[in-house]
Amino acid sequence: MSRSEQIGGRFQIDDLERDLLGRGGMGTVYRATDALTGQIVAVKVLDKTSEVSQTSEVFARFAREGEALRQLSHPNIVRIVAAVQEQGRHCLVMEYAAGGSLRSVLKREGRLPATRAAEIALDLADALTHAHRLGILHRDLKPENVLLAADGTPRLADFGLAHLAAGPRLTQSGVLVGTVDYVSPEACQGVVVSELSDIWSFGVLLFEMVAGCLPFAGTTFAARLDAILTQPAPDLGRLVPGISDGLADLVYRMLEKDPCQRVPSMRLVGADLEAILKGRRPLSSTSS
Repeated sequence: MSRSEQIGGRFQIDDLERDLLGRGGMGTVYRATDALTGQIVAVKVLDKTSEVSQTSEVFARFAREGEALRQLSHPNIVRIVAAVQEQGRHCLVMEYAAGGSLRSVLKREGRLPATRAAEIALDLADALTHAHRLGILHRDLKPENVLLAADGTPRLADFGLAHLAAGPRLTQSGVLVGTVDYVSPEACQGVVVSELSDIWSFGVLLFEMVAGCLPFAGTTFAARLDAILTQPAPDLGRLVPGISDGLADLVYRMLEKDPCQRVPSMRLVGADLEAILKGRRPLSSTSS
């Protein structure tokens, strides 16, 4: 028999099996109903009995995600509704994205039309500009962490690995943080990362949206690291016939291995995407 559960005396999960949305490294996510508003929400639960919940670092990251979301207020960043701690469990209640994840869309469709990818990227660039202005680095940009609302607009999610300028550092230099396929060359080398590392990861994400594959791949962890550090980005014009020169060039400039050669800010990435969508020359390419 299926079980139901109420979180914080307010958030009702009708069926723990049917309402399961996903499992991750830091918790299990369920669909629930907010008894106060009647709205559907997503509840991330760090199970007190799970092996990962016994480590102080996981608790710290779970708390870090909640703190980051409390600081961020943006239409393209998933909104936090409440944080609940009860009976030894920690829960984050967040906005529910009915459209699922960008990863599920890419699995279903293979790749997105370039215009649609640029539209999603523009909204996400605006969200990251907001985060960076507040001193928050995401550090784990990937399709799994982009959720889609019912109307298809994106919501940046999962700030569990975020670095907050005002908070303590959860990882030491020399420790690889994030999903390797999206990690910048400097992060692979153990260098303390900056906004430019988020820009690299964003470039990988945009490449994957338009091409349907990763720019740096390999059959082993070591091979993927080597590709990130040494291999040039594949020719997007060959992979995606008809892609605009402006969009392809923007992706290449985000994927410069030397961070000093990358597009210098997420704000400029957004401005370039807007120019591309309007058929104009990207601003940051005028000097290149």
